[in-house]
Amino acid sequence: MYNIIKVKKMKIIKIFLFAAMLVVTSCSKDKVLPEELIKERVATMTEMAELGTVEYTISKIIKANDNKAFYTIGDRKILFSCKAVVKAGIDLKDFTASNVKYNKTTNTVSVMLPSPRVLSFSVPPKDIKLEYVKVDFFRSNFSAEERNKLLRQGEADIKADIPNMGIVEEARKNAENFVKTLFGSIGVENVNVIFM
Repeated sequence: MYNIIKVKKMKIIKIFLFAAMLVVTSCSKDKVLPEELIKERVATMTEMAELGTVEYTISKIIKANDNKAFYTIGDRKILFSCKAVVKAGIDLKDFTASNVKYNKTTNTVSVMLPSPRVLSFSVPPKDIKLEYVKVDFFRSNFSAEERNKLLRQGEADIKADIPNMGIVEEARKNAENFVKTLFGSIGVENVNVIFM
């Protein structure tokens, strides 16, 4: 029923370019104490509003066949295609330095992150297309209100199925990889990511 297109490449590329930039800048400093580097990484995370780690484009077909009433003569059929863009990740608005603990003796950083969730959901109007409509002579055309109701139902169906698509789980894995790369790049041996 759904066609999911993963559009993660831009987000993942941005994340890893950001991590690579941090590696380069940390390698260029002379004799910087690990605590200072950790504080820099923490500051970087606290400045971010959100960590969008995955973006999917979901295609859906929405159709209606209005010929069930016994008193109607003829068919009324309509079919739309649409694409929804779903972005999932971590909301960092309440993330502070207290969410990061560093153990110097074991060279371990523990980072407490909010649980990943859907950050945004949109169905751009340009991606809604009327693919087919058939209205027999004795029937009235689909009204704007009926069309909008069908599209709202299609949008609600996609939202209801998001938990079954693995989007949030993938956002969790990507966020964990990002944090491990962020702190691992400065020589932290153990990075624990805890989702609250």
